[in-house]
Amino acid sequence: MTALARTPIGELCRQAYVELLEPVWSYLVVSDAPVPGDAVFAFGCGDLRVPQRAANLHLDRWAPRVLVSGGVGRRTGELFGASEAAVFARHLGWLGVPATAIVAEDRASNTGENVTLGMRALARAGVRVGRALLVAKPFVMRRCAATFRLRHPLVETVCCPPQGPMLDFVEGTRPAFAARLVAELDRLDRYPRLGYIASQPLPVPRPVAQAAAEVRRLLAGRGGREWGQGVSEAGRRPGRPARRGGRSAAAG
Repeated sequence: MTALARTPIGELCRQAYVELLEPVWSYLVVSDAPVPGDAVFAFGCGDLRVPQRAANLHLDRWAPRVLVSGGVGRRTGELFGASEAAVFARHLGWLGVPATAIVAEDRASNTGENVTLGMRALARAGVRVGRALLVAKPFVMRRCAATFRLRHPLVETVCCPPQGPMLDFVEGTRPAFAARLVAELDRLDRYPRLGYIASQPLPVPRPVAQAAAEVRRLLAGRGGREWGQGVSEAGRRPGRPARRGGRSAAAG
């Protein structure tokens, strides 16, 4: 066994950490070139690069309206002191998006509700959506698109996450983030059976599955201590999705 194979994830050097997670990250991050659409659809979270990206897409005239969706999550409520939608809308205004272009939905607590309630809010605002430019944290982008495919299969989606290398988006400790990426990959397999998202059109590529298995092995290599740091967000109840920041993990 090599020294790298015995090294806990939290002790890997920067390059080794990136090489370990890159196959999983690259699979989860769906990023399309922007095309003209009817609305930018921003999924609420604690990362203000999401409304930044949504604002840029609107100001570059890729879509005339911006939908921001998200209620008050446990962690985002502590961080912002307001709903994700309210914070995003305020941020859009600071960045130059006119209030008349913004549609806010502030009750969603998971990705399914983001899509369902967000589309209802757009309909109430008189916006007919044939194509939506989706903006969310990069590593939940594939699941956001799969949620749209299930709930609004006639809406074309274009994935437009904030841009940047993986290390720019690490949240918490390195083991915690590694566990979160693997958990996100697991949801893409589990959630279609629960009726939360559409199935992926193709199986997970073998290199991605192998990388995820190696991450799980390394996380479990210290009696599960590293893994436990990463899945504290996933205190599950039988038959229900994991929770994230006071929101269902279906929210991403």
